[in-house]
Amino acid sequence: MLYVVYLVCAALYLVYGINWDRLLNFFDPITLEFLLFPCILILFVTRSFTAFGRAFLIAFGRKEYAPSQCRESLLAVRMVMCTASIFGGICFLIEIVNGIRALDWSSLDSIGWLLLDLSVAALAPFYAFLICMVLLPVYFLLKKEQQQENC
Repeated sequence: MLYVVYLVCAALYLVYGINWDRLLNFFDPITLEFLLFPCILILFVTRSFTAFGRAFLIAFGRKEYAPSQCRESLLAVRMVMCTASIFGGICFLIEIVNGIRALDWSSLDSIGWLLLDLSVAALAPFYAFLICMVLLPVYFLLKKEQQQENC
């Protein structure tokens, strides 16, 4: 229940900071797919889908699990957070390089286009931070459970 309160408050905080009329400026489905696909792929390759889903059950005390399952879930959540962060940085660099390479350096108007490309490139780390923000309470609750050895 407190996690839902956290998510709602974080969403309201972000929307208040962004402002309702500018909310669509922060929506880029291609960048979001570029971040979510590697997260899903890493869970698939490492066979950690169930551990990732179990992490939410363990963090919110729905069931008791073995310490090995708790550690596996903790690693799955950490893996998704790291993957989102790494690919957020990679996506940012790709978009910056593409923006600079596409510039026509003969005109001064190109600087405006570079700034527009920079605003789009900044969405990749923003989305990575959002993924980490959503998973951070789960990670810390799992870490707390592991330290108390209740798993």
